Amino acid sequence: MKKKLWAVLVAFVALTVFATSAFAAVRWRNVASIYPGISAGDNSYTCEISCLSGTTKIDCILVLYEKGLFGTYSEVSRSSSTYYGHTHEFSGTANIKSGTTYKLVTTATVTRNGSSETVSNTFEKKC
Repeated sequence: MKKKLWAVLVAFVALTVFATSAFAAVRWRNVASIYPGISAGDNSYTCEISCLSGTTKIDCILVLYEKGLFGTYSEVSRSSSTYYGHTHEFSGTANIKSGTTYKLVTTATVTRNGSSETVSNTFEKKC
């Protein structure tokens, strides 16, 4: 009985890892990494996007939300720009308060080898 339970558990873990890897490969077809950041010290929010070789254009929209008293988020700042290349740090500024929780939503449309793909990332931080 224990052997069957272990076999089922190992199979479940293997399927979960494989399914997650397969999903990530589809989700990040043209993007190597996304590194978001929020800083109360200099009132800035940033996101570095590194794409694969052959990337010619990155259109990026950063939207910063502030968490309110009842747990709802409201938009406090938005920044958008375009970069022609494969790696760039996009940024914006806002009045970021210490002790407050923020959420940064990054949406990027990446053009690589003539085709475009849109990816999204959400990052939350208490400053």
